[in-house]
Amino acid sequence: MKRFVAVGAAVATMAAYSILQPCSAKADDEGAVFGDVTVTQVAATPARAGEMAIVTLSVENSGEDRVLITGLRLPDGEPSRIMGSFGQGHTGEIGTLPVRSGATESLDGRKVWIEVGPLARDLEPDTTVPARLVLGSYESPLTLHVGPLATGSTRSAGPDTAKIADGGPAQPRNRTGC
Repeated sequence: MKRFVAVGAAVATMAAYSILQPCSAKADDEGAVFGDVTVTQVAATPARAGEMAIVTLSVENSGEDRVLITGLRLPDGEPSRIMGSFGQGHTGEIGTLPVRSGATESLDGRKVWIEVGPLARDLEPDTTVPARLVLGSYESPLTLHVGPLATGSTRSAGPDTAKIADGGPAQPRNRTGC
């Protein structure tokens, strides 16, 4: 009986530690503020060089003027485009995404996201990468959080939209811990 209690206590301690430890690339651990624009929940799928990565984020516009999200730049200058889901598995480029005054737009990976690539270098899982969010003609620096490998892109660069492991755009995962 004592052995059972000791094993149970050890398992409970390890579970508590794994839940409470800090994550190395957690999407909500930092954001960026650019005047009246606040960017949060910045995350990307890991991908190898030559593949596409999917970037998700949330943009709040507290200013009086509309803001246009037109892309994202990585240090190697890979092209990016704003993508959207049109229902029944159809996706395509939507050009720019306006964020009205007083509104928040969520590029959640289901309806809207940013596709970057083909990548010049690997985006390694559980890392951060400097990036620049393109808002019209203005570029704002931010930290891009690369998620765990399970959500990564599985398709090489090509004219078609990059696919995620489950066949659709990136799906945020609700879970505890990293």
